[in-house]
Amino acid sequence: MLRGLAIACTIAVLAWLSLRTIVQDLASGAHLDATHKGTEAPAPRLPATALAAAGAMARPTASPAAPMADKAPPAAPAAQRDPVATAILAAARDHLARKVAPTVYSVDDLRANAGNHLDLIERGTHGQLPIKTALVRHRARHPHLYGLQGKPPLTLDERKRAWNGDNLEVFLRSFALLRPDGDAQAGDIAVLRRLRGNRKLVAVVTDVTDEAGRPQFVVLDPAERSAREVSTRHGYHMLRVFHLGAAEAARARQLLDLAQDVPGTAL
Repeated sequence: MLRGLAIACTIAVLAWLSLRTIVQDLASGAHLDATHKGTEAPAPRLPATALAAAGAMARPTASPAAPMADKAPPAAPAAQRDPVATAILAAARDHLARKVAPTVYSVDDLRANAGNHLDLIERGTHGQLPIKTALVRHRARHPHLYGLQGKPPLTLDERKRAWNGDNLEVFLRSFALLRPDGDAQAGDIAVLRRLRGNRKLVAVVTDVTDEAGRPQFVVLDPAERSAREVSTRHGYHMLRVFHLGAAEAARARQLLDLAQDVPGTAL
């Protein structure tokens, strides 16, 4: 009995001492620095993308910068295409679009759906230079250039007779710029020879080339059913190319006393 009482007293003393130690430890906060090796679970690791996102959220948001003024890249200088060459090319494209029917004879109506190769040039220069009137007037003043012995009569029949390909080429040699061989630019006037039948035709150089880089031409060839865009590989040989621009047209108007604002100046 005495032995059991002694054991109970010992247990009570030990319990009291243990409780006192725990109370003092809590009061001093010593447990905060305590580690429990082998029992503490490691902190979970975040994937790199989550860390980046978390870091971005943690950083203070920068104030939005003032929007930059819209600055378009410096534009290349616009091509200063000659107004006469532009008008000639536009007329050629118009004839293609309208499928103008080629004829052997000339058609006076500038908006007709038919015409010959010379009419294409007259329609292209209309408003820039009355080329048919200019040719007739130049021929009358310089008949020797056209193979004539004397001055031709200024009649309507003579005017129609004068309007042919050979005479147009003489006129172009007198006033237009003859391009070097192999040079042809959009809006120029080309003299072609059709290999089939050996016929000479005037045509307009377009702004595109074929797959071999050769220039293409709009021509009113009576052997075809409508205006066509061709190259020298389509049965044509390029003989010469003339540039009839604003400067050349102005020189012709001045030397031939042609009113600039009256396309159909009388002879």
